[in-house]
Amino acid sequence: MGSPPQRLVWRPSRPLHFLQYRLVLVILIICLIQQQRLYFIYHNALATKYSPTIFNPDFEEPRAHLHRLDDEDAQFQQYLLSNRPAWRVLGSGWEGTTFTYNDTVIKTFAPGKSPFRNCAPMSANEKWPTEIPASVYFGGSSLSTSYKSCFNGDANSTGFLPVEAYFMASSSPTSPPAWHLVTPLVAGGNLNTLAKTVKGRPNPSSFRDVDALYRPTFNRLLRTLESMHSANFCHDDIKPSNIFVQDDSRWLLGDLGNVRHVSQPYHSSLIWTDNRQLTDCRANDAIRALKSYLQFVRAASMGTDAFDAEFFERREPLSRLFWWALANAHTLRADGLRKWAFVETPSQSPTDGTVLTIPHSVEQQSLLGMVSPKQRARAREVGAALRMGLSERRARWLAMTWLFGVPSTGC
Repeated sequence: MGSPPQRLVWRPSRPLHFLQYRLVLVILIICLIQQQRLYFIYHNALATKYSPTIFNPDFEEPRAHLHRLDDEDAQFQQYLLSNRPAWRVLGSGWEGTTFTYNDTVIKTFAPGKSPFRNCAPMSANEKWPTEIPASVYFGGSSLSTSYKSCFNGDANSTGFLPVEAYFMASSSPTSPPAWHLVTPLVAGGNLNTLAKTVKGRPNPSSFRDVDALYRPTFNRLLRTLESMHSANFCHDDIKPSNIFVQDDSRWLLGDLGNVRHVSQPYHSSLIWTDNRQLTDCRANDAIRALKSYLQFVRAASMGTDAFDAEFFERREPLSRLFWWALANAHTLRADGLRKWAFVETPSQSPTDGTVLTIPHSVEQQSLLGMVSPKQRARAREVGAALRMGLSERRARWLAMTWLFGVPSTGC
């Protein structure tokens, strides 16, 4: 006999909201995995950025100075600190506050938002600002008669600001000790200051005249940059506010807190590439120096419309220089840019021939997409083409520095 027929049991289908919960759970797990991935990527990128700059092993001037502080140095420090109420605030930023007093600039460093990168020479566990040894290394120090700079010169020959003093001290009985870096006050200010001065003269100049007047000075600045690159270092933060005006014929490179070795892994980190910086930091320095100069010429000239129009036409010597540099950005060096600046001299007449053809490289695609005066305001496009942002806000947010702090290696 056959088996009796089985009774079908009806089971209710799973509610729709149950499937929705499972979908939400899967999405949350995926988001958590992605968040953790981005956290570790940007955490490592920040750790790389704030890793120390390694100078030559025989560079012992900071350690020697801190070991043998003489009476003259001590008196100078005491003189500055005793007149602390007379210091005038010049500016403040991530690293600390900058003051002026008489003919000196005093920069104080606070390890808050921007941690110190280099280990201090007098302590096994303490760090100090990289700008101090970098400034002594490149600009020299008036504290030592046996050591001037790695180029054996002063500011007049090296193109960097010399150091007058550096020390750790409290500015008041209730404040914690802070590192101080003292340099000469450059009366001309920076390129932004000079641009305002030039533009405010009774008879403002055209951008051609401004370029003709200051192109030799810019070429000397490129020679200064060459010397830094020859020592296998990059500035990494060239911009108009970090180029100081000693006089109309000499500009100095300052704010060396971001100086790094050419082979430093930061130059290939996600922070670096997110900001569309060139992989070769030497080429990146050269492009940023040229952009700084063009920003200065544009701001210093009488009106910006003529500059903006000729910038996109690529027929003026200055605009041809920029587009040539952009076309050769991957292999550009400061010396090559300086040599080509002598080819595209301001005395040349605008050409009516074929304009430069720009290769479709990754770095240049973003600019080529913006070069369309018929679609957007010309001034806005020029500003975008000359922009030099290098932000780490995205990295800090994704690395949750607001909770864990900025990663930094120990000494």
